[in-house]
Amino acid sequence: MKLLANSWRSDTRASTRDNEECAAQVDSDGRSSKKDGFGEHFAVGLTLLRRIRRIGRVLRAARARLGLWSAGLIAGKLAAEMVYYYAGMLPSEFYRVLGDRDSAAFGPLLARCVAVVAVAGACRAVLDYANGMLGVAMRHALTQNTQARYLRRGRLYAVASGRIDNPDQRIAQDIERLARSAADVLSELLLAPFLVAYYTVRCWTLAGVFGPVAIYAYFIVGATATQYVMAPIVRYVVAQEKAEGDFRFHHVRVRECAESIAFYGGETAERERANAALTQVVDTQYRVLWRQLGLGLLTQVFSYMGSTVSYVVIAVPIFLGSYDGLSGAELSSVISRNAFVSLYLIYRFSVIIEQAKRVVELAGYAARVVQLWEELDRADASTDACDVACAAVDSDIAAVELSVITPRGMVLVSNLNVRVSAGESLVVTGPPGSGKTSLLRAFCGLWRPARGEVRVPQAGVFFLPQAPYIAGGSLREQLSYPGEWGGCTRSCSDTEASRLLAIVGLAHIIRRAGNMDRLWSVQEWLQMLSPGEQQKLSIARVLFWRPPFAALDEATSALDAAAEAVLYRALSYAAITVISVSHHDGLNAFHKRRLALDGHGGFTLDSI
Repeated sequence: MKLLANSWRSDTRASTRDNEECAAQVDSDGRSSKKDGFGEHFAVGLTLLRRIRRIGRVLRAARARLGLWSAGLIAGKLAAEMVYYYAGMLPSEFYRVLGDRDSAAFGPLLARCVAVVAVAGACRAVLDYANGMLGVAMRHALTQNTQARYLRRGRLYAVASGRIDNPDQRIAQDIERLARSAADVLSELLLAPFLVAYYTVRCWTLAGVFGPVAIYAYFIVGATATQYVMAPIVRYVVAQEKAEGDFRFHHVRVRECAESIAFYGGETAERERANAALTQVVDTQYRVLWRQLGLGLLTQVFSYMGSTVSYVVIAVPIFLGSYDGLSGAELSSVISRNAFVSLYLIYRFSVIIEQAKRVVELAGYAARVVQLWEELDRADASTDACDVACAAVDSDIAAVELSVITPRGMVLVSNLNVRVSAGESLVVTGPPGSGKTSLLRAFCGLWRPARGEVRVPQAGVFFLPQAPYIAGGSLREQLSYPGEWGGCTRSCSDTEASRLLAIVGLAHIIRRAGNMDRLWSVQEWLQMLSPGEQQKLSIARVLFWRPPFAALDEATSALDAAAEAVLYRALSYAAITVISVSHHDGLNAFHKRRLALDGHGGFTLDSI
């Protein structure tokens, strides 16, 4: 437990440093320097525009109802603005009717007012609906595009094990928040230029040149101050999302490893880890809120100060004598119209300024999503993911002058030459950390060799890790997972499923699962199957697909020697040549040669 606690403190300090570095040293224009070529600019400026443009290209390519909901949003916004304008003119008519004591005109005017208010409310509800649907459509398009690139052979492992944090959170959460923020900003800014232009002309007509000039000057001052205040905040939004992802990942891992933690009695250590992760989340939230305080003060003062500016705009032509010939009721009506136009123009500018907080959040989400795309770009452009010569070489697996080095530069295997032909199974042994699993990664195309090359048959190598992967779904889907392999798509019949399960000693699972097609969640499968049964099910998958070669990374470690022998005989009868990582001498009988790694780059290869 003491070692566990020390390890935790070390991890916590490292996590704290990462989050502090991510939220520190913001320069004057809110940008950070690039590190190791990894794009970490967080400025609200050209960087944000480039990211928005890239997101726009993805949305245009997807189209999925985006045009429909965008058109609906525009049409609804136009209709709503017409209603709002008409409603804004009604007070001036009330001033005139009441000033003239015209009781006959009051009733129809009141009826019109009630109808306009009802229509305005309906327009607002429809706009909210269209805005929400646009956000959902954007999320669907962006997530589908990202998943199509991320969940590809050779890309998933490269990105998930790479330097980018929490790709799952970026896909499941950040894209949703990005889409929602983008829809909210679009709904407010979509018609902003046209509305500003229209009310500028109206203000000029009613108040003269002084009105729009004063309002534009007021907006420029507010926009400049807002840009200066909000630029550094984006970094902290990104840091907050990273801390949230780390916190969520910790609880996901605790749930998945609950049994192991319980066996260790590690609840206290995990509670301390969870509290440390929570502290990181809360600290970053405090930082974001503290920095948003200044932005909120600025935007709110700018918004409320607009009414004072509107009074100045209205007062100037009155004091200059422009309306001296009007009666009191007429002057009240004119003041009401001028006030509405001036206030609405200021309101449109205030809306633009008030979007600053949303734009800050949008910039943070856009940064995290586009960073994931950039990592996928690197995986696409480089050969790190699967740089394997997949041309068939006498249907063999061959390593030619192969050297495997860890990402940290540790040499695991140096100048290995070995050929595994059909029927000549190979067992790989060596001390822990000697590179046995890493060698299999190179054989299967997950790691790029530092030197030399690996040649595999066109169909590839079927890989079984020590921890079996259990997917949600039916028993039939478990046996036929992943559903497509080696360019072939197959489904498992009832007869074949029964035969395979009987071979691996899992005939009883059919009764336990209810039937072949009953759907079970991942959690239910993990509760239903013991670790040994999960490994047997993985071997049944290999027998179902019957690949020419299979790599087994201690894939029978949870079984006794007799059960291991049964499974290896079944693989041999199916003419499947295996490359096994194992510490059990009892498996030597099922292999022709042994490759022993010494952990320092050396090896010995001999016959058994």
